Amino acid sequence: MKPAILLSLLSLLASVAGSASAITLDFGNGPNPPMICSATSGTGPYTNCGAGISINQTYGDVAGVVDVTYTNVLSPTNPLVWWPDSYNNLYGVLWAQGSDAASHARIDLVPAAGQQLTLQGFDLGAYSNTTRATNVAVYAIGSATALYTFAGNVGNSNVSATPFSFNLSSATGIRIEFFNSAFNVGIDNIRFDVAPIPEPGTLALMLAGMAALAARARRRR
Repeated sequence: MKPAILLSLLSLLASVAGSASAITLDFGNGPNPPMICSATSGTGPYTNCGAGISINQTYGDVAGVVDVTYTNVLSPTNPLVWWPDSYNNLYGVLWAQGSDAASHARIDLVPAAGQQLTLQGFDLGAYSNTTRATNVAVYAIGSATALYTFAGNVGNSNVSATPFSFNLSSATGIRIEFFNSAFNVGIDNIRFDVAPIPEPGTLALMLAGMAALAARARRRR
């Protein structure tokens, strides 16, 4: 491959990769409660969070990039609620009202049209500074088949929450669910990327360029 073509390909790849938006939904760092909640069950003006106060449904939304929805599946009119501490080493988590045996939290991350969302991970902690059982499922929105499932314990006294790491992508969005328990298990630090879906011509050029690079490497060997 000629150097000029190679440089053009590398420039294109860098341009596509550099257009991604890396986002972390962090529900507070302490010691003061963040102003990301709502006194009116998730709607209305932002207010300082407090134990058991609803997260504002617009928190995390970025116009033209992503829309975030927080749902208590067993009580859909009530969004997820906030708690400051004692979920292991996390400060500021979201959980669903109910009980350990009957609680179900859902968070939808929906990219704007023409975008693809990739879930990188999140943390789950257990109240109060303990270890608790939970179930986790991650879906592409619109699909009933889970991309990832987990059933087991999370949390380690006041030492550490349990981190989950992924590389799960969908153009329709990603749905995160944790349940039984989503009451004494809370979520924080949801990490994801949103990037434009390459146009067919751009994708074809990228694939052709990578194939040419592979062929050139074989010839050298």
